Amino acid sequence: MTSRLRKDFSRVLALTALLTCATGARADAVDGYSFVNAAQEITQLFWLAETADACGWTSHEDAMRFKEFAIRFLSAHLSDMNRVALVSMINENGYQMQVRRAAQESAEQSCRSSRWQTGWAAYKAAADERDQDF
Repeated sequence: MTSRLRKDFSRVLALTALLTCATGARADAVDGYSFVNAAQEITQLFWLAETADACGWTSHEDAMRFKEFAIRFLSAHLSDMNRVALVSMINENGYQMQVRRAAQESAEQSCRSSRWQTGWAAYKAAADERDQDF
């Protein structure tokens, strides 16, 4: 379990480092879309992916790919300064573990909720469809 977490953390860390340095596929920064908006959204999307993994709605690998897409997508819509701040927050020691723990602690209730399962399916389908765009 610990080696899997290290591997996953390394994977996300490498992706976020790449996003910090690269300007690749980039959308225009959206006026009014702030770091606060992005921080809230990435936390919700990470929680949803962790919940889907905990509930068995998806594989761990698919949850990781979804989180990687979420980082790319949100980063593409932020100013450079806000993108760096988002990447820093994600890489903060314990951030991803806290999101994972929150998902696991609420899994008993969340797994019974068709709202979260339907939401996961919709967000995952949209991410799969747009994966090559970001």
